[in-house]
Amino acid sequence: MRRNALLACLLAWLTATPVFAAPLDVRVVVVTAFEIGEDTGDKAGEFQAWADLMPQKVSFPTGFRDLRYDPTRKVLLLSTSMGTNRAAISTMALGLDPRFDLSKSYWLIAAIAGVNPNQGSVGSAAWIGTVIDSDFGYAIDPRETPKAWSTGQIPFDRKAPFQTPAPARPNYNLFQLNTGLRDWAFDLTVRSAIPDNAALKALRAPYVDLPRAQTPPAVLKGDEVSGQAFWHGAILNQHYEAWANYWTGDQDGFVMTGMEDTGVLAAIDALGRAGRADPSRVLVLRTASNYTTPPPGGDAAINLLGDHTGVPALQSALDAAFKIGRVVVEELTGNWSRYANAVPAGR
Repeated sequence: MRRNALLACLLAWLTATPVFAAPLDVRVVVVTAFEIGEDTGDKAGEFQAWADLMPQKVSFPTGFRDLRYDPTRKVLLLSTSMGTNRAAISTMALGLDPRFDLSKSYWLIAAIAGVNPNQGSVGSAAWIGTVIDSDFGYAIDPRETPKAWSTGQIPFDRKAPFQTPAPARPNYNLFQLNTGLRDWAFDLTVRSAIPDNAALKALRAPYVDLPRAQTPPAVLKGDEVSGQAFWHGAILNQHYEAWANYWTGDQDGFVMTGMEDTGVLAAIDALGRAGRADPSRVLVLRTASNYTTPPPGGDAAINLLGDHTGVPALQSALDAAFKIGRVVVEELTGNWSRYANAVPAGR
């Protein structure tokens, strides 16, 4: 009986999973992380809008959700699940999977984020130039640090917070993307209207004296702080502004914060060394579902953990990630003869 059951399970898996005679040619890999329910048909996270366009489900036992594939446009959809560790595992598993040829694939991370209210507003979409890891280094509880220190986080290979010079662009916590490709994507989408609505206006209103936090949603450029923790509050926001500036030298660079991108980028970097991916073909699009701080005078704990009726900007951020990201995917796949062997660059 057990043997028959195993054979039945194997037969079901084989009939449900497409069998490919040769590695699938993939023009674009769309990478998502946060998903609420099933692939389609219920309350959506980042994955569902893309999955609705991709009829073919592909078994992915080494990941956390099966893949989706559009055989017409040759687009593959990956859900990494949340956090840098799962993101790295999923991306590496995909890159080493012999069923796919990713050597010329473009990668688009299209995911929601927290937005720095000093730089942008909820609902906005930012094309990222540099991703800075917020975890790697030394740490001491701030209550035990020397009085002159502003933080208990110390860069690896340094003896004090923000000690100069910064380590020379270490690939363990600093990921510089192809800014030419990033600028091309920005130029392509900057005039794409992101709808405003009453919920976004209500969220923006309390952020007085922060003009960028009060603007309608727009397409931006900037940098991202990425790590395992979903952090919140004015003190941490100020710290990560300084942390990003320390590594990049850009005073106003930190726009978005996320939880997966250092894992994805570290995996693609390793896959690039093996000839299985091209790190120069990676785009990161982060869209703002929340501010990284409460409104001026607000309580960080209540704002993060209080009794909320959902995240009011979540749907707007999900819609923006799909709408803006889709423009780039359709341009790349629809004009593949132009982009297959030449990575585009902005003005």
